[in-house]
Amino acid sequence: MDKQSASARRQICCLNDLVSDLVEELAALAIAHQIHLKSDIRVATPLNVLGDADQLYRLVANLIVNAIQYTPSGGKVIAILDRSDREAVIQVQDTGIGISNADKKRIFDRFYRVNSDRSRHTGGSGLGLAIAQAIVQSHKGSIQVQSELGKGSTFTIRLPMGNW
Repeated sequence: MDKQSASARRQICCLNDLVSDLVEELAALAIAHQIHLKSDIRVATPLNVLGDADQLYRLVANLIVNAIQYTPSGGKVIAILDRSDREAVIQVQDTGIGISNADKKRIFDRFYRVNSDRSRHTGGSGLGLAIAQAIVQSHKGSIQVQSELGKGSTFTIRLPMGNW
């Protein structure tokens, strides 16, 4: 896609709706995996960013689906929306298997899979987090992960607000 096409798809996106809609749409998947999925919208007013709504949807959906797939039955996944200064902050927290420090350095690399046996079982190709990072970067944002083996992970997305 050329830059003109990408910029033509940029519009004001309400992240409140995006996060709420995704949690609602992925509820059946969470139930099937016996995971408690919820949203925590910490802003009272609509939190808007300029972006490609389809790509932002794909970004957050990828993180929530990963969290569900890598969280054992009975665990929790929370999609949090908040703001910090001039940034929108989306966090996906889980009580999943976690990611080792060695793997954290590579999880955003194309085709890298933390555990190829587990990824094969869940259908992973090793592209999801690389795509997520590319989407974040195309929106001039950032993505980070904090994780501890056996305790879970938190992926944090920061997107700029208001430069339109």
